[in-house]
Amino acid sequence: MSGAEKLKAIGFPTLIIIFLAWLCYNSLLFGLLLLPYIPYYIREKKIKLKEGRKWKLNMQFGDCINCISSALESGYSIENAIKEAYLDMKLTYNEEDLIMKEMQLIIWAVSNNRTVEEVFLDFSERSGIDDIKSFADIFATAKRTGGNLIMIIKSTADVIHTRVELKRELRTVIASKKYEADIMKLIPFGLLIYLRAFSPDMVKALYGNLFGMIFMTVILLIYLILCKISDKIVKIEM
Repeated sequence: MSGAEKLKAIGFPTLIIIFLAWLCYNSLLFGLLLLPYIPYYIREKKIKLKEGRKWKLNMQFGDCINCISSALESGYSIENAIKEAYLDMKLTYNEEDLIMKEMQLIIWAVSNNRTVEEVFLDFSERSGIDDIKSFADIFATAKRTGGNLIMIIKSTADVIHTRVELKRELRTVIASKKYEADIMKLIPFGLLIYLRAFSPDMVKALYGNLFGMIFMTVILLIYLILCKISDKIVKIEM
C-alpha cells in the first residue's frame, strides 16, 4: 500500500468508529471498543487492493501477449518480440502501470541470459493469476518441444481475451448487486438516526446503561458477520 492508501485505510475506519460510538453508545469513549475494527478494515482493504491489481494486470497481460504475437508474426525472435511489444504498449500504458513494470523486469532478465520461459514462469508465480500461469506453462512446453510459438501465443491470447471479457461481464452484473447490498448495509444506521432524531423516547432505554451497551455490541457483531457473509456472496475470484 502507498502512503496515501495507508492514510486512507486508517482515517476512514477511524471516522466510522467515531460515528458508531456516537450513534450506538452516545459516547465517544466507547469507540475504544471498536478499535479492533481498524486492523480488520486495513486487512480487508489490502485484500481488495490486491484483487484489484490482479484484475488490472490480467487485462493488461492480454494486451501484452497480443503485441508479442504481432511482433512474432512480423518475423522477430521471441526475445526481440518482447522488446517490440514493450515499445508498442508504451503508446497505451505509462511506465507506472503494472504490466510495464513487469515487462521491464522480463526484458532485463532476458538480457542477463535467463531463458524466456524461466522469466515467464517467475512472472506467473509472482502474479498468482491463472491466465498468466497457463500461458507460462504452455509457453515453456512449446519451447521444450519445438512447437509453433506464433500459433500457440496467438491462440492463448484469444483464450485469455475471451475469459477476460466473460469476467468483465460477470463483474458488471455483480457490481449492481454489490451496490444494492451496500445500500442495504446502510439501512439499519439510517433507521437508528431517524429514531434518534424524531422519536428519541423509543431508543432512550438503549443509552446510558449496561443493558444498552451489551445489546448494541451484540447487534454490531451480528451486523459485521452479516456484512462479511454478504461480501463473500458477491466476491469474484480471479
